[in-house]
Amino acid sequence: MSAATPAFRSRKFLLGHVQHTMGFYHPRAVDPRGGFYHYFKDDGTIYDAVTRYLVSSTRFVFTYSMAYQHFHRQEYLEGMKHGVAFLRNVHRNPATGGYAWILRFLEGKAEIEDAINHCYGLAFVLLAYSYALRAGLGEGKEYLKETFDLMEQRSASHPCV
Repeated sequence: MSAATPAFRSRKFLLGHVQHTMGFYHPRAVDPRGGFYHYFKDDGTIYDAVTRYLVSSTRFVFTYSMAYQHFHRQEYLEGMKHGVAFLRNVHRNPATGGYAWILRFLEGKAEIEDAINHCYGLAFVLLAYSYALRAGLGEGKEYLKETFDLMEQRSASHPCV
């Protein structure tokens, strides 16, 4: 006898799946020094506590924002804000407005491995900020404008590849 196909279009199924997923990641994914851990084994063990990838950092902001909007749990809102702070204070280069693609986060300090502004990465930055704004983070509107402006720049000092 085969297992029943999950009801992928069912709100109840989808919300249950999100709760299950958040049960895996929260709070173990939250790095108290900043941002989120990205690399987990199936049992939840963190196998790389220092590498941070821009797209993963932004996806955590999106995920925590969506979880907060559906379940209204304060710790999800705080997780989203924690992730936005990491984007702003660690991934983002205040001199150029660009975002580090890959970095190593050691003892609360970032070592940038790849600083290229990939348009793909910036699209995820827009996603993160738009969902943070949707969850109530007012400064998300300013961050969105700033990121759009960065993507429109064509100067050699702010390439988007």
